[in-house]
Amino acid sequence: MNSTNFQSNSIVYSRYACPKKGSEFYSLDGIIVIVDIESMERTEDSMVQHKYDIVIVGARAAGASLAILLGNQGKKVLLFDKTTFPSDTLSTHHLSHTQYLKALGVLESVEGNGLRRLERMRTYIGDSFIEGPKSEYSLAPRRNHLDSILVKKACEYENVTLYENTKLKSLIVEGGRVKGVQIQKEQDDSQDVLADLVVGADGVRSKVAKLVEAETYKEQDPIRPVFYGYYEGIEPLAEPATEIFLNEGRIGFLFPMEPNMDCLGLEIRPEEFEEFSKNPKKAFEKVYQKHYGMKRRMQNAELKGKVVGTPGIPNFLRQPYGNGWALIGDAAYSKDPSTGLGVNDAFAQSFLLAEALKNIDKGEDWLQEMEAFHTKRDENMLPAYRLTLEYIQRLKPYSSEHLALFNALCANPIALSKLAPHLPNMLKDVSHNIPELYGSIEMEAEALSKK
Repeated sequence: MNSTNFQSNSIVYSRYACPKKGSEFYSLDGIIVIVDIESMERTEDSMVQHKYDIVIVGARAAGASLAILLGNQGKKVLLFDKTTFPSDTLSTHHLSHTQYLKALGVLESVEGNGLRRLERMRTYIGDSFIEGPKSEYSLAPRRNHLDSILVKKACEYENVTLYENTKLKSLIVEGGRVKGVQIQKEQDDSQDVLADLVVGADGVRSKVAKLVEAETYKEQDPIRPVFYGYYEGIEPLAEPATEIFLNEGRIGFLFPMEPNMDCLGLEIRPEEFEEFSKNPKKAFEKVYQKHYGMKRRMQNAELKGKVVGTPGIPNFLRQPYGNGWALIGDAAYSKDPSTGLGVNDAFAQSFLLAEALKNIDKGEDWLQEMEAFHTKRDENMLPAYRLTLEYIQRLKPYSSEHLALFNALCANPIALSKLAPHLPNMLKDVSHNIPELYGSIEMEAEALSKK
């Protein structure tokens, strides 16, 4: 073997040509180690520097799902997160688009702990409710369960590497282009990692977005505080359903999870946040038991853990790509959680970006593909964004007269039979300023007709 010597940090290494293609021997005090040089690059400041096709910052729903898709494409991926898995995060739980889980190859695993399939939606207004079937079932997995399954699936690909307890220190930028990241794992020294593309999937307060100064548009300040908790022993409905309570200008959510376990949530009025923060459990349960039937159904319920909350979620879209970087998930697009689409939106963005990168590998122009990714992202997300903001901004307490009329209507089958044929035109009239509402009903009706 031919050898050369070089020095790094006052230690002399001997480097040998290796019979294995793409590898080299390094010898220190007679100990020989085989190093995969295809994933490393020499620099003046260090002996070796890791090199990946893609570095993904953030390993929850958005980042882990992208790692699965890119791993399947054969890309060399580094996926890292500041936390370890399994672990929880402040998040919505409602997965209404299970086709993403199926496409990622994790649907069976997610359902494996006994999650109930939610095939119906029930909406309460005061003491009355309307219930109907959904075109496809929903699931309500806890994030420590969902995220750990996604991470585990990503790690099944030999070309995907996971670093936990690892923080992003800074981006490596050369000539105006992001070339990699500087990371730190626990108490270790910082490490430079080079990549063809750095993807920020690091949440609403994305450090990647901040460092690249990604443009933010269509911004709206947080609108409503949100609190939720996990309860055991809630009396269930005969058939599991997603339950929504519209009461006194608040929104209540009940998401059935595993048998005998439910996630209860509340979006409250902004002026109530301070009082809720003093004793979240007491304030939460006092309000929740005002919902129709819930005082009885919560008689034997027990809170598992704590009621947690936030003063609100910022609403925005960000420019999702630039020179050597991209953004997905809440780092790229965030909105009020009242419509329960956050995780679904994260998956959708991962699929769109993976498609763009696949086309680039086939020889398509990088800029054109990333512009198309941006356009498709906005075409997919903006209707729900507008619908969510319109819904939450206009939600006010119903007057006693309106509630009385609604209750009387729900209790009168003759009136309902007369009203039903006119509902489509009525909905068009009341949604003229937000056509996405009628469009979403039409799409769901078409899907139900094919079921």
